[in-house]
Amino acid sequence: MIQKTILCFLLIVPFVSFSQGKIDLLILNKNYSGALKLIDSQLAQQSDASLFFKKSTVLKKQMLYPEALQQLDEALKLDSLNADYLDERASLCESLGDYDSAVNSYLEAIALQPGDLLLKFNLGQTYIRMSEYMKALKTFEQIYAVDSLNMMYNKYYALAAYKALKHKKAVELYENYLIQNPGDLSAYLNLANAYGELKNETGGFKALFLAKEKFPNNRIVDLKLANSFFASRKYDEACRFYKEYMAKYDTTMPILMNYGICLYQTKNEQEAINVLEECYSVNPNDPYINFYLGVSHKKLANYDLAVKYLDFAIYISHPDFLPEMYHHLGQVYGNMREFAKSIEALGKAYELDDRKVEVLFEIATTYEEFNFNSTMALNYYRTYLLEAGEGAQNADYALTRINKIKEEMFFEK
Repeated sequence: MIQKTILCFLLIVPFVSFSQGKIDLLILNKNYSGALKLIDSQLAQQSDASLFFKKSTVLKKQMLYPEALQQLDEALKLDSLNADYLDERASLCESLGDYDSAVNSYLEAIALQPGDLLLKFNLGQTYIRMSEYMKALKTFEQIYAVDSLNMMYNKYYALAAYKALKHKKAVELYENYLIQNPGDLSAYLNLANAYGELKNETGGFKALFLAKEKFPNNRIVDLKLANSFFASRKYDEACRFYKEYMAKYDTTMPILMNYGICLYQTKNEQEAINVLEECYSVNPNDPYINFYLGVSHKKLANYDLAVKYLDFAIYISHPDFLPEMYHHLGQVYGNMREFAKSIEALGKAYELDDRKVEVLFEIATTYEEFNFNSTMALNYYRTYLLEAGEGAQNADYALTRINKIKEEMFFEK
């Protein structure tokens, strides 16, 4: 009996190996339906973790991610300590947007194989995509302590430091990484930004010019150089780079506006007006466009136009919510019995937005209710009725108070 059992086992093993090999060949040849059919026929005979894993692989190749995850979970039920399965499960979960489950699967896999740097690398990348930058940084620090020469590990170590706002560390890491891989555009840009955060203008421009040398016709690099000179108030250089950029690529209004500002700053006022008027035709409510049109006309002694643009620039420079903020501040001061401050804040709210006519009513009641100034209360009630017209929400009350105040003022005489 024992001999028969051994014989059966010896016969089954090569058959299973042959079948597994055939499945692999079908997958390699992208015959996914054939592979699934063969896998299912074998699973019908016996549950096997490796078969569930292969089925998951086929389903993933068919872009059936939820089904692939389901089959992978079946494999893990049979072989829960398989780090490769956990690694693949993490990848599937992340593709499906379930980052927490992905992290848990990576951590389980790493607990089984703590020396596997690729698992830690995958975990670190996931942390970056989750915006868990400090966790990513610590993960890549662990990798770097073991392998400081791998280019891809170093790339993401630098990125983690940059994203974690460790700019000094990011500069150090990117400088070393770019020696290994001088063809990485994003690394030059991040390095320039990191230098910028450290207020190291020289280092930032050095990184950008290295990028320009490596990528002489790259739109991103050309615009970054122009914008960086503009931000540094090096208007001559910015003007030149904006002009070169616009000669090579389609432009946008913000770029054209910056170019116009550069022309003004380099004392080319008429050219600035020509460019900024083009911007104005597209966006007449931009405060910067109006301001620089105003000051350009001022330099050319076109004072009427200067006043027009500057006055409007001032008017539109206030954020929409600022009058409401003053309105609430005035009400708070009123509740605190700080009446002078209350009236000042309410007056500012109306000054910034003269559509808020009900504020005039509040100023009048503030003057009156707290015996502050009856004459001023009377004037504000009248102004309120005049400005609000038929839309006055408190017209009846205002009229009543006007008559009452007049009566009191008459008897006081």
